[in-house]
Amino acid sequence: MMAWIAMGWQRYCHWLKRNGLDNSQCRSCVPLDERAQRALKRADD
Repeated sequence: MMAWIAMGWQRYCHWLKRNGLDNSQCRSCVPLDERAQRALKRADD
């Protein structure tokens, strides 16, 4: 049962990444615009 829940959670996390959502916006359905994505990439470097 726990493996099934973990697999669902991983799918959800991958879906968030594919749609441009970061950890602070996991409950939002609005993807980041290009300017915000560039800013996040610079912050990660």
